[in-house]
Amino acid sequence: MDWYSIFKFLHVSSAVIWIGGGFVMVMLGVRADRARNDAEIVAIVRQVAWAAERIYVPASISTLVFGLIVAGIGNYWASLWIVLGLIGIASTIALGIVVLTPMAKKVEAGFTQSGATPEVVAICREILTIAKFDMVLLFTIIADMVIKPSFAEWPILLIMVLALAAAGYVWLTPTFRKGMATT
Repeated sequence: MDWYSIFKFLHVSSAVIWIGGGFVMVMLGVRADRARNDAEIVAIVRQVAWAAERIYVPASISTLVFGLIVAGIGNYWASLWIVLGLIGIASTIALGIVVLTPMAKKVEAGFTQSGATPEVVAICREILTIAKFDMVLLFTIIADMVIKPSFAEWPILLIMVLALAAAGYVWLTPTFRKGMATT
């Protein structure tokens, strides 16, 4: 076994932990939201906030670091799929740090012994909505890493862009409109 294979294994394993764990939590959140179970959705968001610091952030950083090492060993820097993957991972990490983490902290701060306030429940639903978009972004990054498209494969690139645009329209636009109306 060579160094490339070792670091590629570590890269993929980190991504599986990060994305797999996030996917399960989003699906649990969707189930709780559909059941209109406010207590459960708040509990799930609180668990995600706990896991973010201990699992998701370290796994996302490991995914990035091991991916950079693999790209360096393989000398892939000029490849479009590497550039797109880096843009994607930077976007999802930024979304987590800049948007989702402060929202999760509001949930923790607003949670009392008597339970969650309606405001906290609303924030949890908003977090879930943004997390759905983030899942589409993450799966688009996976598609990019597996398919490795070049500019010549523009139909694949177009499908990726359309998937992100549709997810953004469905899940981010109403959320951001609502957020802008309250500021």
